[in-house]
Amino acid sequence: MKTNQHIDDKSWELLAKSIYDESNKMTAEELKSAVNGMFPSESEGGQLLTLTEKVDLFFDLKKYPAEQAWGKVEKRIGKDEAGFGKIIVRKFISNRLYRMAAAILVGALLLVSGYEFFYRPASSASMLQVVATDKVLNTVALPDGTFVSLNSNTKISYPKKFSGKNREVTIEGEAFFEVKPDKNKPFIIHAGKAQIRVLGTSFSVSAYPATKQVEVIVQTGKVQVVNKTSEKLQTDELILTPGDKGTLVYASNTMQKTTNQDPNFIAWKTHNLTFKATSLREVIENLEKVYKVNIRLADPKLNELLLTAQFNDYPLDFILKVIENTFPIEIQEIDGQYVLKARS
Repeated sequence: MKTNQHIDDKSWELLAKSIYDESNKMTAEELKSAVNGMFPSESEGGQLLTLTEKVDLFFDLKKYPAEQAWGKVEKRIGKDEAGFGKIIVRKFISNRLYRMAAAILVGALLLVSGYEFFYRPASSASMLQVVATDKVLNTVALPDGTFVSLNSNTKISYPKKFSGKNREVTIEGEAFFEVKPDKNKPFIIHAGKAQIRVLGTSFSVSAYPATKQVEVIVQTGKVQVVNKTSEKLQTDELILTPGDKGTLVYASNTMQKTTNQDPNFIAWKTHNLTFKATSLREVIENLEKVYKVNIRLADPKLNELLLTAQFNDYPLDFILKVIENTFPIEIQEIDGQYVLKARS
């Protein structure tokens, strides 16, 4: 928002008098014209007038006894080196015109910053947010003892303390939850258009906005997945048990329950990989996701190669060496990217 950098103190004083000094009252049209002349747009001037009306109403409703209030302040700040400062501040507070002029200045600053003071959610200050970067895997301990591992480019929002009947969090991205059991306070996750409800269990949730879907895979316990959209479906709720996979697809607004066929669904967290006659393309996709690297096949025909192997938290270089020794290929690292090509 652009601001008028040429509003001097005299203009502020005249504007304050025009609004609050009964002897210098302007008409509504004169006041509107004066305010709009000080700001780059009529909307900002209108917001300022609305703000001053709210401030005036606030002070009219809150008629605190000034002398009593000041006495409490004096006790707090003490008497040392406060004489002159107290006189000035006290005079300023008791002078209605100065008080309202200050309110106008504060209002202008709020307009310039674009900060919605009157509409800021009261609970925002009690919320925490953790964001996992592209290269770092974060594990977060929630206030109830639940542990959440965040995959790259994932964020979670949760309160400093769980209150009420539920434990509610919001995620965007992919995370693995190990929920501390509490039958009296269900754990609820808001993930895109899905709501996941559990009592105590371990499961993964994938809800990256770009995928336009939410996936939930259960490792232990029982999980309820609910579609939060307003449209009624034949199936708007899934109950998942260990080994189940639930998928909410945004495009068709459908929910599906299947058996999880991916043994590496949490390999990004554990670095444990299992391949059973897996195409080299799929192997590469898993390695890229787990180790946050770029790997390219120089020849599409190499995708026909099938790998059977198991790696339990091995470094990437070791896995690539096994692949190189298993197949007639060689691996080169070029500009931070691994390139797999047929051995010459």
